[in-house]
Order: sequence, then C-alpha cells, then structure tokens
Amino acid sequence: MSTATDLERGGPRAAAAAVSGARRLYLPTLLIAGIAGWLGWRGWTQLSDFGITRSMNAGRFELAGPVVLGFVLVMFGIEQLNPAVRRPLLARGHVADLCYLFAYALLVVPVIVLIGAGFAGELARHAQWLVIPRLPGVPSWLFIAVGVLVIDFLDWLAHLGNHRVNSLWRLHAVHHSQEELSILTTFRAHPLVHVSFLLTAVPILAISSNAVTPTVIFTIYACLGALPHANVPWTYGPAGRVLISPAYHRIHHQATGRLDINLGTAFAIWDTLSRRAVFPARGAAACETGLSGRPIPVEQAAAGAPGLARTFLTQWTEPFTATRKVPSQ
Repeated sequence: MSTATDLERGGPRAAAAAVSGARRLYLPTLLIAGIAGWLGWRGWTQLSDFGITRSMNAGRFELAGPVVLGFVLVMFGIEQLNPAVRRPLLARGHVADLCYLFAYALLVVPVIVLIGAGFAGELARHAQWLVIPRLPGVPSWLFIAVGVLVIDFLDWLAHLGNHRVNSLWRLHAVHHSQEELSILTTFRAHPLVHVSFLLTAVPILAISSNAVTPTVIFTIYACLGALPHANVPWTYGPAGRVLISPAYHRIHHQATGRLDINLGTAFAIWDTLSRRAVFPARGAAACETGLSGRPIPVEQAAAGAPGLARTFLTQWTEPFTATRKVPSQ
C-alpha cells in the first residue's frame, strides 16, 4: 500500500516526475496485465464448452445491453434539462466518454466476461469450501438479496483499494480525470481496472447451491452503478443516506480534497460504517471534478479530433509507463 505525497495533485514536482518517468515501464501494471491475460485464457478454455459467442452476447446484454444503454441515454437527456453544471451537448468530456462507451461495449465487456469466467472457474476448483450447502428452508430470494449486499460491499472494498494501492490507482485515475462528469463517465475506465473487482464472483459462487442470480439483477445493479455519475443535482433527500445519489458521488470526483470518500456503488452504508461518507449540503453548489494539475492527459487540453484520439490512447497506455503515485489521503 502506498502512502505517497501529493504528486497526484499536480505542481512542478509532479510534472518533473511524469517527464522523468515517461519512458519507464511500470512493472506492477504489466503484472496485472499478465494476470488478466492468464485469467482470460482460462476463461476462454472454459467458455468454449458453452459457446464463446453466446457467452459474450450474454455479458453484453447484462452490462451494456439495450436496457442499460437505454437508461444511460434517457439520463443523458435529463442531464441536458436539469444539469448540476451546464455543459454543451457535445462537450469534449461527453465526446471522449462516448468513445469509452463504444470501447466498453465492443472490447471491454468481452475482457470482463473472459477474466470473470477464468476467475470464477479457479474459485470453483480451489475454493469449493466457499459454497454454502443447500438450505431447503431458506427462500432463494433471501440468498440473492444477501448476495447483492455482499457484492456491493466487495465493490466498495475494491474501490477503496483502487484509491489506496498505487498500482491500482494508476489504472483507476483515468476515471477520475473527467472534468465534465456525466452519466457517460460510468464507462470511462481502463480495461485492467476490472481485475480488482473480480472479488464480486465470491458471493455468486457462495450462493450457487441455493440460488442463481437472475440476469435482471445484474442489469439493475449496472444501472444503479451508472446513475450516480449523472450530471444532475439530485440528493434523494432522506433516501440519500442509504442510496448513492449523483450529488453524493460527485463529491467523490471532486478536483481537490480527499478522494477516498463516498466510495459506494449503490448503497452508502459501507461509507457510513467506515466514516468515509460525506453527504452533500442542502443547496450547495456542485463541485468541480477531475484531477487537480492534470497529472494525466485530458481531452479538454487536446486540440481537434486527432488530439482527442491521441489523448484516448494515451489514457490507456499511460499506466504502463508513468511514475505517478497515489494521492495522499
């Protein structure tokens, strides 16, 4: 775990570190890529028995299917009518995140499916003790409800790790670099960051003898995970103490101050229990988002479509070369 200084916040030292380390390979990121590659290969061999194409299509339907994309499109429209911060429809941040959305649906979802299948297969082989024996007297819906809560807790735990462990932060930082936050920012993530969220396969395996989590549950959870990124001023009122609202999650994306707060995906209870919950003040202005000092390239500083394309590619390759450190938290 890194407890480094404020390099992530920018300034001369940060710029010097980025320049001096620009041509160095960062081995921990290469290791994560290697783990992803091995799990992907294991997933490929396992899914080949069921049909690779069918498995990929099922994954896309859950994570980036018509329900999820339709929900995102509707929320993007609502953002234009009642925004927390008014932005042009074709703001650079929106265009860049739209590119991330296409990349997510076409490239990243297959990666998630393969490494997820590989990890789940290894769990099933080496950790059968995790499986809860069949309990006929307990309804399946109860197992599913508990499983969703545990998944949300493990998402929170992985998210905390992304902010506290330098090798994971290097991958997660691109998500925080967005200065024009919107519902589309949900999909702005480095492909390898999903390795850190593989722990969510544990509760699915644990309840497998008692219940199979329906696809609709994962789709609803994907929508709940996307909604907090919306550029709307919603706080949910009293319900915002339990559910993650857009105003609550925007604080997590603030350009200055602590970033290891408001880490929840769907429920705020884990932040509250860990004293990392900062609830939005009533009537407060929306905070600026992004990373102070722009320690990684951002599309708002790029000129024209070629510059936007270069920035997009650099955001994916930068974690393999630069020497940024996790911000002091």
